[in-house]
Amino acid sequence: MSNEWEGGERRDYPRVPIDGQLQGEIEACVVAPLMDLSLSGALIEVPSALPANARYALKLPLSDTESVEIHAEVVRSYVHGFDTLSAGKPAVKYRAAIKFVELTDAQQQKLKKLIDRGQGDPIRAELSS
Repeated sequence: MSNEWEGGERRDYPRVPIDGQLQGEIEACVVAPLMDLSLSGALIEVPSALPANARYALKLPLSDTESVEIHAEVVRSYVHGFDTLSAGKPAVKYRAAIKFVELTDAQQQKLKKLIDRGQGDPIRAELSS
């Protein structure tokens, strides 16, 4: 059985084989609802499992115009439950415990204000690689 495609090329720009290995990075950003928050870390809900010890940037909204970005490291990630998508298909829900790393005094003060604000509207953070 041949691996050769015998049809016409459909791409605008044909692909070429790479001799060896070429690596790149994909940056992704997802909205992650916060389940809980402290000065040392948070529990977030994410659409897929996150690898332990992986580092991410967590952007927390302080107001409509201000936010704080904090570096975070995954402590653990696990299946939390199941949900149903709008098409009626099942979806797995994951949660990840993260700890904050390399917090500056300014970040810590902003985080404290967010925590002191107390419960209210759910906080939806942005998690990016």
